[in-house]
Amino acid sequence: MQGDNSASYAGIGGIGSKIWPLTGPEIISRDKLKTLRTRTNRPGLIRLTVHLSALALGILAVWLSAGMLWLQIPAMLAYGIVIVLLFAPLHECSHGTAFHSRWINHAVGFAVAAFTFRPFLYFKYRHAAHHTFTQHEDHDPDIVPFPASMRDYFGQILGLSFWPKLVGTLWRGSTGRFTEEEREFLPESVFKQVMLEIRLLVLAYIAIAAVSIYFGSTIALVYWLLPRFMGEPVLRAIRMAEHTGAEESPNLLANTRTTLANPVLRMLYWNMPFHAEHHLASSVPFHALARLHEEVSPHLECVSKGYFQVHREIIREVLRNGRAGTMSAGQGA
Repeated sequence: MQGDNSASYAGIGGIGSKIWPLTGPEIISRDKLKTLRTRTNRPGLIRLTVHLSALALGILAVWLSAGMLWLQIPAMLAYGIVIVLLFAPLHECSHGTAFHSRWINHAVGFAVAAFTFRPFLYFKYRHAAHHTFTQHEDHDPDIVPFPASMRDYFGQILGLSFWPKLVGTLWRGSTGRFTEEEREFLPESVFKQVMLEIRLLVLAYIAIAAVSIYFGSTIALVYWLLPRFMGEPVLRAIRMAEHTGAEESPNLLANTRTTLANPVLRMLYWNMPFHAEHHLASSVPFHALARLHEEVSPHLECVSKGYFQVHREIIREVLRNGRAGTMSAGQGA
């Protein structure tokens, strides 16, 4: 094998990789992969500084617009989008590729995960399973089913299933009552570590809530919780575009979509729009994905010019399927 597919995650939770033999990474030469895999702290620190600066500007915008609802709502939405895009450094740190230093990966990963209500260690193992079984109907824990209707589509965008799942993760992690699916990707040897991390997070959230209530403060609500909630639909739309409508097969050239996003989004989303490239070689740091794209783009089977195009295509397919279903029902009657 010349490339670096996600078989490195094989065996998580006792599931072997042979049931989902991923293909595609072989198109990347060993020499090219070796060059692209070089890790360094500088690009990650620069990108993190940019992201933190954007967060600071968002906080300033929310503060300056206080008392002017017509300005504060858009300011909170923009700030919330920057918050939810912290998913990108969390994701990159879970791979250990955001920075060369291992401790920085862990520290930044844990911090941004906690700020977005995600347990870092739990996410790391869950995401590893996603790479091992990308688009596998039964074993990919992050597979997003194609919307059956427009109601289902908007439900996915609004996170109607995401939020209960997130709360459920914190509850089950606190009590140790992991589901059968979670036991597939969480080795028993890390149960205690995962539970400890989640319990500490939950205690921290409870403490913040208690202090806010005691002092009658709305700081956490205005500068964290509400923007975090308001921004989530944007992240849902981005995450939905990564695989929804792509092949449900082991072919990484076809089961993952690359979206040619604008430079601002690529900056704040740490080059994750180059998503097929990331799945083809998950050990390649975010800052080298554009170069990897140049190498593999002729082979990619699922590339879109932008996120609006992706969602236009998804909506068109949902409506087409809906009309077909209505016609079939009418003919049957």
